[in-house]
Amino acid sequence: MKTDLNILDCFEEHHAGLFRFLVKLTGDYHQSEDIIQDAYVRASLKLALFDAGRGSVKNWLYKIAINIYYDRERFRRREELAVDEYYRELNDGNYSESEPDFQYSKEMIERAVMKLAADKRALFILSLKTSVRDMAEIFSLADGTVKSRLFYIRKQICHNLKMIYEEQNL
Repeated sequence: MKTDLNILDCFEEHHAGLFRFLVKLTGDYHQSEDIIQDAYVRASLKLALFDAGRGSVKNWLYKIAINIYYDRERFRRREELAVDEYYRELNDGNYSESEPDFQYSKEMIERAVMKLAADKRALFILSLKTSVRDMAEIFSLADGTVKSRLFYIRKQICHNLKMIYEEQNL
């Protein structure tokens, strides 16, 4: 359905309410700013797809913002699960030291990932938010090849983590 909506008019009309909603949803002012900015960019790019017969502009904007929030939360949860998995593998390496606090551990993991070759680092980072099938398509690989490479990349990250741990405890 063709519409003559102006995204600036939509922004002026719905920005304050949407922003208040996002601050309550996220509990974070800055994250809410990022989400609302992304929502208006997506809305402006998809404005031609808006169908007034399916709902109001306000509901459409809220739905876009909520979906962006969900995407960010899924990514955050995957990242946390990846951190937990690497701790388990690190602790299985016969280290009896207590687990370091999260901030310090995140720094260690970032350093371990940065030690990977660029192609391995790209595949690993993409794996945090993308399915194996999508990665296979992006890298023009078979699904099994992606899984195999991720297995060896994780082993390399664990090795890098052990090296970083040993360097810091000399």
